[in-house]
This record gives sequence, C-alpha cells and structure tokens, in this order.
Amino acid sequence: MKTTIKILSIFTLTAFLASCGGEAVDQDLKALTEKRDSIKTEIATMTEELMELETQIAKMDDDFTLLQVTAIEASISTFDHYFTVQGTIETDMNAQVFPESQGMITSIKVSEGQQVSKGQTILTLDTELIRKNIAEVETQYELAVEIYDRQKRLWEQNIGSEVQYLEAKTNKERLEGTLATLNKQVSMGTVRAPFSGVIDQIGPKIGEMASPAFPVARIVSLDKMYVTADVSEYYVNSVEEGMNIDVILPGIDTLDAAIDRVGRFIKPENRTFEVSAELENSPSLRPNMFCALRVNDAHYDSTMVIQSSMVQQDVSGKDFIYLLTREGNKYSVKKQPITTAESFGNEVRVSAGLKPGDLIVDKGARRVIDGQEVELFVENASVATK
Repeated sequence: MKTTIKILSIFTLTAFLASCGGEAVDQDLKALTEKRDSIKTEIATMTEELMELETQIAKMDDDFTLLQVTAIEASISTFDHYFTVQGTIETDMNAQVFPESQGMITSIKVSEGQQVSKGQTILTLDTELIRKNIAEVETQYELAVEIYDRQKRLWEQNIGSEVQYLEAKTNKERLEGTLATLNKQVSMGTVRAPFSGVIDQIGPKIGEMASPAFPVARIVSLDKMYVTADVSEYYVNSVEEGMNIDVILPGIDTLDAAIDRVGRFIKPENRTFEVSAELENSPSLRPNMFCALRVNDAHYDSTMVIQSSMVQQDVSGKDFIYLLTREGNKYSVKKQPITTAESFGNEVRVSAGLKPGDLIVDKGARRVIDGQEVELFVENASVATK
C-alpha cells in the first residue's frame, strides 16, 4: 500500500492565502479567519504525520539517522528587567551673558575656553562720557557741600532763614543721588561672570557695539550636571526616587546614577512624566547632549530563566518548549506548555511549567514534534551521560 503525503511549502501557502484574500475581498471576516485556522491545523497535522513516518522508518531502516539535538539543563538564576528611554543632559549653570547698558566694547578680558570665577570681568564698554559727567557733578557737589555746611552752622546759630538751609541740604542730597546713579552706570559698563565656570563662547569683537538686547558671551559650569527624561505613564508604578539607572552616552561612556526626582504630572501631549537624576562631574558630559536611560524596573534573586530562542508558540498562540526525556538508552522529546513573564535581551523569565533539572531541547527544537525519538549530541559525541 502506497501512502502519499502532500505538504504545502511556505511559498505555496503564501500564494494560496494571497489568492484567498484576493478572491474573498467581500467575504465575512469570520469566514476568512476560520479558513486560515483550518489551513494552520492542516499543516500541523501533516507535519505530525510526516514526523511519525520518519520515526517508523527509523525503526525499520538500519541506515536511518535520528535527528540530533542538544539540550540545556534548566536552573534557577537571577533576572533583571530593564526599559530604556531617551534623555537629555542639562545644567542650570548654562547662561548667556548680556550687558546692562549700551556702548562700544573697549576690551575683552577673557578668551573662549578660559575658566573664570564669579564676578570676574569678561569685557568692558566705553564709559568715557559718563566719567566726564561724574567729574562735572563732583565739582558741583563739592560746592554744594561747602554751602550746606555754612548754612547749617548759621542755622544752628539762629542766623539766616530755614528756607536757605533746606535748599542747601536738598541740593547736596540731589547731587549725591546723581553721583550714585552715574557711578552705577560706570559699573554697568563692566560685564562680569554671573558664576564660576568656563567661557564657552564670546560673540562680539573689540570696537563693536554692545546692547542689552544681545548676548556677548556664554558661560557654562559642568559642576552640577543632571539628566532628564520623559517616561511613559505605563511605568508610573515602576519608577520611584532612589532607583538606580544607567546613563548611556552612545559611543562615549556609561555612567551610574540614581533617580532623585519623579514628576507628579502626566503630560497630556505625549502621556509621559518627567524624571531626573544628578550626575557626577565627567569630562564626557556636555549640556543638551542626548543619552539613553536604562532603568532596572524589576529584579528577581531566584527565578527560572531560559533563552528566548527556546520558546515557541502553537497555533493558538500559547508558549511551549520541548523537553528531552530518556527511557533506557533512547531519547525522545516532550512538548511542555509554559507561562512566560518578563523578557529582556535574549532571556525570558518562566513563571510556570518548568522546574530545575529539566532538559530543554536547544538546537534542533524547531525540527521536532511531541514524542519524536532523537539523538542527543554532547561534546562531539552522540551519547547521553545524564
């Protein structure tokens, strides 16, 4: 009796589904779904029949070679889950410096890249006209002081009128206020560093006009740097202050930090909340630099972890793996349903369906079926030692 098994290849199946979709544009979605599931079931059934035939042939044919597989023993280990968001390096000590008055630049006292202290002179403006005014007012002030002193002595001796005394006093105080204003204007002609840092940029040149509307320099301090990032509201219960994070500067460095502020407001435009973390001073850091924040939102000291490549899904979408079982000198595989939890990188945590000591089929797992007899490949030898 001759048995013929027809197996649809992936390419044939793809073409078949495409033709079904083209012809069934107006068909009900439920009908198409049922047809798809029927095809999947048919493929699974034919695959099982094929594997069964190969097993029967192996028993009858001495020259037939069993499929070789490798196995890994399941064990308990630690597991960490991370998620990554994009962040920005920032500092509050990053300021553009503006002059307080208008005038021609007469000198520049620092250079770009120079370290300066708070209050140190950056550049000066032309204040010659104001100084001349000060000289004139000082002459007037000296005269006003002398007149005031005389009127005061006369008034104390009950000589002269009170009006003359008050006029002299008022004139002296007016000139004192004028001098204070002019001296303040002179001081405004000197542009100073608002805090200690590095002169990152100087805009104008000597001889150019400066104005309070335009910055003349930028000063940056890298002593207090921090990173900010917007985190999806999905993680609102997973992120808290004090949580350790990795700040990844692509191609440069990775820094350790801890979250010191978690925003209490969800931004409606992108459904995120802000987190920030202070950073230790590093020569790699620059304000406005992009980085990645890797947040460790879950840690397990003792759990079951396997390679994600070992996990497969059946037609219903349920996860399973193949375990290796032994009976005498023969090995076979067993389909084992499992429940998976978090995954990160190439690892996945298994919460149910697996226990320590189970042998998980690794290489060859995609080519076997439940109950199939196989040959265990161990270090270049096809003999099991367990």
